[in-house]
This record gives sequence, structure tokens and C-alpha cells, in this order.
Amino acid sequence: MSILLEMSEYIKAKTVVDLYSLKKRFENRSVPSFRRDLSKLRCITSYTNNSSYYTLPDIPEYDEYGIWKHGDVRFSRHGTAKETALILINDSARGLSHAELQQILGVRLFSPLKALVREKAIVSEHIGNKMMYFSGKEATRQRQQSSLADFVATMGNPFNLATVIDVLLAVFIENKTEVDDAYRYLKATAVNLSNWHFSCPRNGKRACQRWL
Repeated sequence: MSILLEMSEYIKAKTVVDLYSLKKRFENRSVPSFRRDLSKLRCITSYTNNSSYYTLPDIPEYDEYGIWKHGDVRFSRHGTAKETALILINDSARGLSHAELQQILGVRLFSPLKALVREKAIVSEHIGNKMMYFSGKEATRQRQQSSLADFVATMGNPFNLATVIDVLLAVFIENKTEVDDAYRYLKATAVNLSNWHFSCPRNGKRACQRWL
């Protein structure tokens, strides 16, 4: 059995591996050799855990955002966290907040997002107490901002953009599709989200009922 075939079978059995486990299994190979082998096998690198985990390309079962989780290790069909954030922002209908991106990718994204803003690949904008990110492509950005403005306008008083984003997080990302479930989730995370609306049951449930 060739070393590549043997390594492929080993990765299939383990699902996810790091260089330490490969070194332990194949003692006579160097780290540069392992990297060449992984490249030949077209292995995917995790965007979490310092990009130290690998898997075969046919193993991941990606979610709707192109993310696959194995324990606390995450992989993206789009590549790095930075590359994934860019694609998600460009493909979004109304832009995305940092909270939404962090919820989807499961990691803090301050550095990748700053780099993307610096490279003018995306545009950041403070709206209320939220930092929103839009496409760096002018036509796409204008469409996203217009769509977001229309979306927020339909909420009416006393709801603002912060409320809209928090409800979206609960409904579309956390899959809280029942009013009571959404309200309980929002109330439980209100301190982290800095959203005063959900300290009051009546206001919180009104916000949920608008979108459920």
C-alpha cells in the first residue's frame, strides 16, 4: 500500500487529524513531507485551532453557510475565516453584523474584518450600537443598504436596527421559530446583546411576533 493511500485510509478512520497524530502514526516522515502528502490528497485545513487540523475533501457535510463542525474544530468550503466572511457578506441580502458573522462562524472576527475593510473588500458602518458590514462592490452595497433600511422601517417604533438584528439571530440562525422560544432565547442573551427591549416581556414578544 502506498503512503498516500495508507494516509488517506488513516484520515478516513479518524475523520480529522493534526500533524501530531500523523507524526505519531507515520514515524519516519518529516513535517514537510506530511504537508506535501496532505496537499496531494487535497486535504482541507480548519479555519479554527490555528489551522492545525486536516480532513479529506469528501468528508465534510457543510451547512447552508458552507461550514462544517467536528467537535470544536471548524472547516469552511470557502477556505479561511477571512475568505468565508467575505463571501458571506457579499452574498447577504442586507449586510451582516459582527454578531451574526460570529454566530455563523463560531469565532471572533475582529482582525479578519479589519483587514477586509482596510483592503476595501468590504465596508463597515456603525448603525445604532451595531457594527454592520457590507460588500465593497458599490452596486451590491447600495442594494444591501437599501434592503436593510426598508427592512428596519417595517419594524416601526419602538424597534430599531439592534432589535431587528437580534431577532434575526434568534429566528434565522438559532432556529427559534416559536414566539416563546425566540423570546426566551433573546431574553437569555439580552445582557450580551445589550438590547433593552428584551428586559420587558411585552416588548420582547412584540418584537418576536413581528417576524414569526
